[in-house]
Amino acid sequence: MQEWQTFLKLDNAATIDFLTSYAAALSAEGLITERSVENLKSALATITPKLATTQKSILPLLVEHDAEFVAILTARYGVIGLAWNHMRASSRNLLSESCASLAVWADQALKKAELFMNRPFVARSAFGDTRRELFPSVLFHAAKTLHDTAKDLKSAVHDLSLMRPADILDTTGLQHATEERVALQVGFSGLETETLSYCRTELRAIRKVIGSFDEMAASILQIVSGLRENTSVIANSKQLEIECEILSAECQRLSGVRFDVSANLNVWETRRLGFLYEIFTLNQKMNLVAKLFAETLTPKEKLTNTELLTSDVERAVTCCLIQQGSSATAAAAAARDLIHYCRSHDATPASLIPAELKKINATLRDETLTLAAALTSNSLTSTPGGAGEKTRFIEAAKKIRKALNVTVPFSTPMSILLVSLFVYSCGVKTQVTSDILDARPKIPFRGPMKIEAPQQDSSSKLDLNPSPKAK
Repeated sequence: MQEWQTFLKLDNAATIDFLTSYAAALSAEGLITERSVENLKSALATITPKLATTQKSILPLLVEHDAEFVAILTARYGVIGLAWNHMRASSRNLLSESCASLAVWADQALKKAELFMNRPFVARSAFGDTRRELFPSVLFHAAKTLHDTAKDLKSAVHDLSLMRPADILDTTGLQHATEERVALQVGFSGLETETLSYCRTELRAIRKVIGSFDEMAASILQIVSGLRENTSVIANSKQLEIECEILSAECQRLSGVRFDVSANLNVWETRRLGFLYEIFTLNQKMNLVAKLFAETLTPKEKLTNTELLTSDVERAVTCCLIQQGSSATAAAAAARDLIHYCRSHDATPASLIPAELKKINATLRDETLTLAAALTSNSLTSTPGGAGEKTRFIEAAKKIRKALNVTVPFSTPMSILLVSLFVYSCGVKTQVTSDILDARPKIPFRGPMKIEAPQQDSSSKLDLNPSPKAK
């Protein structure tokens, strides 16, 4: 796994690219002089060698060096605007990595679902109720949870892909078009329209990220706990649950991140690195959990007699007796007595004979025993909802795949499984596809992009090692 120190080096390289791109863009637009560009070159040439012996970010080092270019950006965008534009540019790649990690994890869940088609699963609620389901349907629910999180993160990345424009008065009416060109040359996709939001847009995006991770961790922890109770005895399954607990704790730490307004650029930089560190740690944990997820969770071949007697069997028997004319109170008591009798004798309704029913409860009938025997069969491969819901499920799955821009088709075994699952598990998603830029692009010291703009003087291209004769 990548170390944090390595990430810091990449982050400093990205910050250099961020500053040099701004310098080239502003120079091309005629907003700064060649002297300002040369000052940035000189400052970077002086500070860059120090990065090998310090864990500081390059921006505070430029502030300590009293670099003129930082003062230029501060004058144009304000301390808050400069800090948030830097935050927007640096956080997108890490959040894109998060989307990739979630996609890998969800893919592991889908592969598990395809591998174990009709294995049983007993879901247990916090109130002690139990329900019969299929093991693959729970894995699909896990994949749905992961993909929903990736979708939210992708939305946050889109918000952070816009640049906060210059915070200065415009007397010519041309500032917006100029800022758009600068934004594109620096690497943003456009301009933030909420110019008077006072950080509301950025804070909204961060809250979306924090909320998505927190909800995902809580849901996945519950799902994994239930999966582990329904699997064969494997040591790694315990480790998987432990790692999910740690992941949940990391998400709680992320929720403690604050970005209160400050006029100190060093304070903003500390907060930025703190936020990036939490996302970096979460990505590491998600990769580890995805690996454990792929190696563990082999479901049981069949359920025991006691496990077959779930709460939904009791409710189904109650409803059947009500339909046959019994009062709700009498039907509930009869169903409860039947389940209690079977548990006490480690039996299933299929092993009982009609003569035993009157000893258990006078309300029970032969038809009731037949229904209960069918509901507790080990070969049962359907779940609540019945096969009649398959059309609604398939349509819902298509809508979700279309919403996520998913084009990868299901394999033949997976398509068969989709038909057998029902509406409560609607939300199956295949592997996330992303139109976000590569999370680890090469970071060149690039000049402006080729867009419609005034011709750039070749002398404005940045060189981190200026010659003594440079003007």
